[in-house]
Amino acid sequence: MSERPALHTLIYGDSGAGKSTGAATWPKPMLVFMFDPHGKETPYLKRGAVKASMAEDGTPIHEVFSERTGDLLVRIEHYIDTDPLKPGAYARFLQRLARSGEFPDWKSLVVDSVTFMELMARKYAQYHLMPNTKEPRQWYAISTETLEEVLLVRFGSLPQNVVVLAHVDEDRDESSGVFVRNPMFPGRLRKRSPAGYSEVYRAYVLRQPQGGREYLWQTRSDLQYNATTQIEATDPCPQGYANLWVGEP
Repeated sequence: MSERPALHTLIYGDSGAGKSTGAATWPKPMLVFMFDPHGKETPYLKRGAVKASMAEDGTPIHEVFSERTGDLLVRIEHYIDTDPLKPGAYARFLQRLARSGEFPDWKSLVVDSVTFMELMARKYAQYHLMPNTKEPRQWYAISTETLEEVLLVRFGSLPQNVVVLAHVDEDRDESSGVFVRNPMFPGRLRKRSPAGYSEVYRAYVLRQPQGGREYLWQTRSDLQYNATTQIEATDPCPQGYANLWVGEP
């Protein structure tokens, strides 16, 4: 087996479609930037023994260690505001990115998820950067601008695996003459974000007649959803990093 290339992957789907569970299968050690509410980190915690702590800047931390070797598998950094009127989570996240010297030590970086990342960025703009503006659209513009810089420029330059999780946009965009659904991103990123990732998968659940459930990734576009793969992943593909490489030489 040849060395597998780093994948920059955008996974989107409805709530409960297995996005975090699938992302947790990427190569370790893994660094997770967690913007979703507490409890949504559970799929990562199931990977091993958990230790909770607090960073010097007040960011809650969960570290997951291998029960067999003791190696660090996953580090989850929670960027959540306890008081939306006094936001600080997104500022801590931006400061964290400035301390990126250890990023090459991680095999995979995960953002979970864009929906709440945008919310943290927008509340930071609303209550900290521009609390007196009479034009609320400026808050959305600022959040769009900073997400564009982080998700497309900064993360796009990283040489390791990057996995970004998002929900499904309720609106449809035109693609090749048909209207398809895309990942939910703010503003101009709605159409631009998929172009920044070589792999774009839709996560969904297939319910079996017997009552079972199969969690799958759609890896190629159809008349309803946008998706793409540069590594020729099967379509549909059972959720799991190893399943992307089934059949490789």
